[in-house]
Amino acid sequence: MKIARLVLVAGLCLAAGLAAPPDAASAAPQKFAMIVPGPIEDSDFNFRGYQVAQDVKEHFKIGSSISERISPADAERVAREYVASGHTIVAFHGGQYFTLVKKLSPQFPATTFIIESSGPGTFGPNVWNIHRKFNEGFYSFGALAGLSTKTNNIGVIAGIQLPDWRASINAISDSLKQVNPKAKLVYSFTGDQNDPIKARQTAEAMINNKVDFIINLVNLGVYGVIEAAKASKQKILVTTFYTDKTEKAPDHLAGTLLLDFRPPYRKAVEAILKGQKTGYVSMQPGNGFELASVRNVPPAAAAKTKELFDKLVKGEIKVRNDLTKITLAQ
Repeated sequence: MKIARLVLVAGLCLAAGLAAPPDAASAAPQKFAMIVPGPIEDSDFNFRGYQVAQDVKEHFKIGSSISERISPADAERVAREYVASGHTIVAFHGGQYFTLVKKLSPQFPATTFIIESSGPGTFGPNVWNIHRKFNEGFYSFGALAGLSTKTNNIGVIAGIQLPDWRASINAISDSLKQVNPKAKLVYSFTGDQNDPIKARQTAEAMINNKVDFIINLVNLGVYGVIEAAKASKQKILVTTFYTDKTEKAPDHLAGTLLLDFRPPYRKAVEAILKGQKTGYVSMQPGNGFELASVRNVPPAAAAKTKELFDKLVKGEIKVRNDLTKITLAQ
């Protein structure tokens, strides 16, 4: 009779889910959140963040949310709301949120944060760092410009003076000088990544000074550069990045640096789901950066650009990474 009672009690405990310690199946489900600074309809940077949120949902079969048009000033409130609602992974699409992640991560040790940054390493016991090596991605565009220009005057247009852009301009300068020592590089910061009017005015000023190839480090501002190129009496070639915008100017687009954040985020999220709370993923040529739509340039220029990009993928080229100041190659 005593044995029967023990069996009955054990059965009741099992039915109530109390007999065994909780395992992964009974733990709270993982939920992913992405915070982006602008509209996801931009077909550019913010759209790439939206792609990540969708990919995490579909690939890992976990809950995924996204908040768009979130300024750094408002991001703390949004992030805290996500944590409070049970989101276990909170990602920030943009380096402008770096300070906030450093503040929040110690306060919520059970939450894993993901930040995109300009440098290597990790930033806390529950922070994943996706290091965007823009300088490596843009390196080959210096060669593309140097081998395609007819005036030997190359321009680079950026918006905000980010460390990424300083390093990228240095890398472009190095590559340019290697293939065309006679070429001159000029650069300008408009103060806004997404202002097409300022970007167009800057492009027009460069074109008036005989620049015939413009490498873009602006986001939606690129549409102003494209308009300036279309309006010019001379042939102006431009490059773009994040997404392919060839259809906007098929006769003027010389190349695109495609940025796909899904591969590096997959690596990070997969490791997080396996229990790794902190880590580092390098986003570079071959892992999130791809060369596309090289056109409207001499065949030799296209071939050399692709050759350099392939070497970057293989790690055969060491690119200068000076984030602090711009020093053009002489």
